[in-house]
Amino acid sequence: MAIIIFKIILCSSILISIYYIFLQKEKMFRFNRFYLLFALAFSYGIPLVKIKLPAIPQQKNQLIFEEVQSRQLSQTASSLADFDWVTFILLICGFVSIGLTIKSIISIRKIINLKGNDMIYQNQKMKVIEKNLPPFSFWNKIYLNKSYFQNGQIDNRIFLHEKTHIVQKHSLDILFLEILRIISWFNPALYFYKKAMKDNHEFLADESIIQRNNNVKDYQRLILSEIIQTQNLKLIHQFNYNNTKKRFIMMTTKKSGFENVKKTFAISAIAGLSILFVQKVYASENNSEKNLSKHVQTSEEGIKSDTIPQKKQRQESTKIKAVKKAGKLPVIKEFKENELPIPPPPPPAREMTPAVFPEGLTALRTSFANNFDASKLNSKGMLRSNLYITIDENGITKDIRAEGINQEFNSEAIKTMKAVTQGKVWKPATEEGKPAATVFQLPITMNFK
Repeated sequence: MAIIIFKIILCSSILISIYYIFLQKEKMFRFNRFYLLFALAFSYGIPLVKIKLPAIPQQKNQLIFEEVQSRQLSQTASSLADFDWVTFILLICGFVSIGLTIKSIISIRKIINLKGNDMIYQNQKMKVIEKNLPPFSFWNKIYLNKSYFQNGQIDNRIFLHEKTHIVQKHSLDILFLEILRIISWFNPALYFYKKAMKDNHEFLADESIIQRNNNVKDYQRLILSEIIQTQNLKLIHQFNYNNTKKRFIMMTTKKSGFENVKKTFAISAIAGLSILFVQKVYASENNSEKNLSKHVQTSEEGIKSDTIPQKKQRQESTKIKAVKKAGKLPVIKEFKENELPIPPPPPPAREMTPAVFPEGLTALRTSFANNFDASKLNSKGMLRSNLYITIDENGITKDIRAEGINQEFNSEAIKTMKAVTQGKVWKPATEEGKPAATVFQLPITMNFK
């Protein structure tokens, strides 16, 4: 999820930067409106899209489970409890989103509940309000003060300006952006999109009036006469929006000869970013290798070992071996930043039985191997890590940690084990005949050749 959020923020930031650098000053308002809307939809959608690519053969890696180190560490659940930062952050995001939702609803109600009389003027819904505000439009209605009526008429330039906002459905753009801001308020690019969209809407409305052979100077004087009035309503298109200087410049700007070049560049940038930000899933070279095969061998000493082929992801084949060793896996005492040490096991309990994975330990290893994506690791030599799986007295997996010097290896191991144990209910461990919370230790080693 964090990667997807990062891609959304980065992609939307790149596209709005392209707009401000190359497109903003060009007199191609309709294309710019389409670009801004598509850039937002694209930025939020492309990181969720998955494409399947052919498998890329790589050198063989070996994932090894050290069976002698798979042991049960019994301790109370309270000693393992840590502050859940992920839940805390999600709660904060949720509360902020709820607050923004309430604020938006209040803004809409504030507009709708303005006191005044509804009427139809030239087949257009209008509301003549008592409050002294400059004209503005929202959704499908124009709002203006009664002082703008003279002999039952409204200045046609003001009327056409606001009606353009309604006909071109500019309110939908703002509401779409507002929804994105509610669910992703932490994306700083959205605030630049909002300013760009409102500017573009005003340019479009001004263009519709000027194209009707209205005198540009007279229209500019009309806008200036309205600037002295202000208002604090959100989500609306107001006639005297405070980007007057930009509007005046765009009214007299001539079309550039580089418009088509800049359009092509913008579209090409979007195409290039689609390749960069799409999720790439590499398929297996041979679908038949998805079928799991298991071979059990017995050595001269009577020690059993099982070799389970791992599902291929970017590699020709991955062998999974479970071997018994006389010695213990060296304990790694080096911890990276923000990595908490694993609590030491207490003295062995009397009459203790370990927790059991629903389908058994071999099934746990097999599922782990099938889901482990070694293609994400760019390492050489031997990587080691200890997985610690916290299981409560009801058999529910509460926490998974990894202890090892390679953080990428640790992260992938944790991610894989979470996927394997999700929704699974263990047979809980018992201590003196009663269910007990435990920590299950599973050392893993991968040899990169």
